[in-house]
Parts: sequence; structure tokens; C-alpha cells
Amino acid sequence: MKIICDNEKCSGCLACVVACTDHHYAETENDAVSGRIYKTVTEPSGYTRYVTESCRHCENAPCIDACPVNAISEEGGWVLVDRDICIGCQMCSQACPFDIPRFRSDGKMFKCDGCGGDPACVKICPNGALKVE
Repeated sequence: MKIICDNEKCSGCLACVVACTDHHYAETENDAVSGRIYKTVTEPSGYTRYVTESCRHCENAPCIDACPVNAISEEGGWVLVDRDICIGCQMCSQACPFDIPRFRSDGKMFKCDGCGGDPACVKICPNGALKVE
């Protein structure tokens, strides 16, 4: 499973980033990190496009093998992190070819978990730019 973004449809509204953050954090948490990474890219022509991405939930994910405490696993096509086990060594980040894992101030990894198979970012996208494959 992975969440694919059609960057031609993405308007840069950030609804996906907000939905991800709202889904995973209580209002009182100050250290919210979205599982979606958002960037603006300006082409040489001056055209600005928006890029939003998250964990690609790779088959044979290198982050799984890199984790020395087995905090990362695959379930139903989603690559998941058990933050209770994570020791924050960042080996997963070094192994990820897409530079996806993010670390909160507690030193533990946070990334897209597919929201239990019903991603908040996909549901909220007003342009239909996101879909699960």
C-alpha cells in the first residue's frame, strides 16, 4: 500500500498535512509532526508546483531491516512503527532512500501509518490528488 499524489492536481492547500496532524495528535500536543511532507518546487520557467509525499510503504522496506530493535514492521501493506519500542537511533532514516522518517523532540520516529487503512489525507483532499494504491 502507498499513498500516491498526482502533483498536477495538488493545489498546495495543505489540507492533507492538517488532516494528518489532526488525526494523530490531541489539541494539547505541542510537538505535532505530520506524516506528510510538503514542498513547493519552482521550475526554471517560474511555474510553481506543489509536492506532497509520505512513506511509500515499500515492499522489502529497508527501514525494517535497519531497525536494531524491530520497532518497524509491515502489516497489510503498511510499514508501521511501534513508538513504544523505538529507541530513536535514526538507523531507519539512514536506510530510507526517500528521506521520509521524521523524529519528534522525544527522539522517536514518526511517519505515515495509513491511519489504519483509511488515510485522513486521502479523505480530505479537495482535488482528489491523493489515492491509495
